[in-house]
Amino acid sequence: MAAELDYVVHLHSDERQGRGRALNRAFKAASGRILCYIDVDLATDMAHLEELIEAIRSEGYDFATGSRMMPSSDVKRSMKRGLASKGFNFLTRNMLGSKLYDHQCGFKAFKRESLFELMDSVEDEHWFWDTELLVRAQKGGYKVKEFPVRWRHGGATKVDLVKDVIGMGSQIVRLWWQLSAPRMGRRRKTIFTFMLALMLLFLIFTLVGIEDVWQAAASASPMMFGLAVVVYLFSWPVRGLRYQHILRRLGHHHDLNFIIGTIFMSQSANVILPARIGDISRAYILKKEKDIPLTTGMSSLAVERIFDIIAITVIGVLSVLVVTAQRSVDNWVMPLILSSAAVIVLFFAGIFFLSSRGRNGLSPAERIIFRFSSSGDYTDMVAGIAKKFIDEIYTVSSNVKDFIVVFFSSLAVWTIDILTCYIVLTAFPFVHNAASITTLIAIVFLAVAVGNLAKMFPITPGAIGTYEGALTIVFGIAGIAGYVGAAAAVIDHIIKNSVTLVFGALYLTQFNIKWHELLDIKKNK
Repeated sequence: MAAELDYVVHLHSDERQGRGRALNRAFKAASGRILCYIDVDLATDMAHLEELIEAIRSEGYDFATGSRMMPSSDVKRSMKRGLASKGFNFLTRNMLGSKLYDHQCGFKAFKRESLFELMDSVEDEHWFWDTELLVRAQKGGYKVKEFPVRWRHGGATKVDLVKDVIGMGSQIVRLWWQLSAPRMGRRRKTIFTFMLALMLLFLIFTLVGIEDVWQAAASASPMMFGLAVVVYLFSWPVRGLRYQHILRRLGHHHDLNFIIGTIFMSQSANVILPARIGDISRAYILKKEKDIPLTTGMSSLAVERIFDIIAITVIGVLSVLVVTAQRSVDNWVMPLILSSAAVIVLFFAGIFFLSSRGRNGLSPAERIIFRFSSSGDYTDMVAGIAKKFIDEIYTVSSNVKDFIVVFFSSLAVWTIDILTCYIVLTAFPFVHNAASITTLIAIVFLAVAVGNLAKMFPITPGAIGTYEGALTIVFGIAGIAGYVGAAAAVIDHIIKNSVTLVFGALYLTQFNIKWHELLDIKKNK
């Protein structure tokens, strides 16, 4: 047809383009003032073509799209595909704030100028392309018309339901983050989460008595607080040795000072940013300073975090057994510890299963990736990163020697952390009168374990507020007054966060990294 008709242009590619890339290429090659595309199987009744074009030409819309989801649409399709489409559009409407019913009907028209203003901002190159375009158009104030159509399933399709549901689900999350994050701005988000942290602390102090907390803090020994700072500093070389071992096992050898510095800097970001976003900063520093792949940075961090949880859970279980031998423990404590243990078991079971080799030499993770393999597809990139992530965690976790080294170094890290908290608590008068030394030590072990497990739900920067609340409640099991427990918890957290921030700032200066680099996650990724 292209050879016979001047107005037909045939575009061919030996490489699979993906829906979005192919459409971008075609629209840029077209010359019309109104641009449209129609699925090749003509599933949408062509009687609607005039309405599609006139929406742009005479009604003043920037974008027009047919809809299979409007109440008056006439649609016949399989139940499975219908439910999947409804679920996708439901998430798009609710997560991305779209007002449209159907985002992926292959029957759309665009005003040329409006399309070209938005086209370069659309990142997806496959099935999510038109969804992202319509969402961005609505956010940008463009006029979009959606109208019901008669639609019949055309039979043949290149859509892989499972793969594309996974791929488009990840794209919904990606676009939601891009559209939602700038709305508040990083500074406002940080301020908001710190306000939330202060509100939690204020609530705790109100419940136990604000004046009593202040008096308890004033009566404590400053020398003991100074000792706590010194003791806490010893945990950082241990953290560095542990992380250095993990990186060496993954093939990256670097000096201890650099490793300790990266930990200080990323933990400083965690103190400032909510949801442990600062962990990403460590991967960024490793990539920037030593060209360590981002996947390795994240997988090594995951290993560290998992062994932290293992050590904390073991400490929690042992301390619960000691405390229950002398005192009753609230009903929620043991389920929390056991839930943590269950998560660890399931995690390692999943890692070992996905990494195990079958008779054909392939792991389940590789078989899943090959099952959904499609060159150039966004899902393939995600799957490849996931496979490397799983393999690197498996590399460290499956070796008995490595497991022992990382586990016992994790126990050492948290034992020092707990000793710091114990010194802070004993800085307050009359604490020893509340319980025996054995019970008191066990309570501190349990309190720090529970407090750090609470950090698994990090809604505030550095878990400020949630950590103090957990410690105050657990201290109460030993008969320690709420206002003393709250004061001790706050000072313990202040000491640990202050040490982190001070040394984090020193290392930032040493490595010539600015605070905004550390905290700007969008640039870091």
